[in-house]
Amino acid sequence: MTLHIVNQSPHRDSALRDCLNAFAEDDALVLIEDGVYAAQTGAPNPLPSRNVFVLLADAEARGITIATGVEAIDEQQWVTLCVQHTPIVSWFR
Repeated sequence: MTLHIVNQSPHRDSALRDCLNAFAEDDALVLIEDGVYAAQTGAPNPLPSRNVFVLLADAEARGITIATGVEAIDEQQWVTLCVQHTPIVSWFR
């Protein structure tokens, strides 16, 4: 079970698209920093139907309304996901 972390906006970079191309059924995705734009209500990018998380502090800082099916997490929950998954792949550019 891989934990994928994306920090780039899907509007400016291919990191999310590349991540989703490598995404397997039991993987998890955490959207942080500008990556949270992919989790906003009405975003055109299709996300997996489960195991998608958004760092709440980053979403709030950007005024994002989080789409249904995406779970908002805090830093402690992010650490827990990191402990539960191997490997961790950061899709940073």
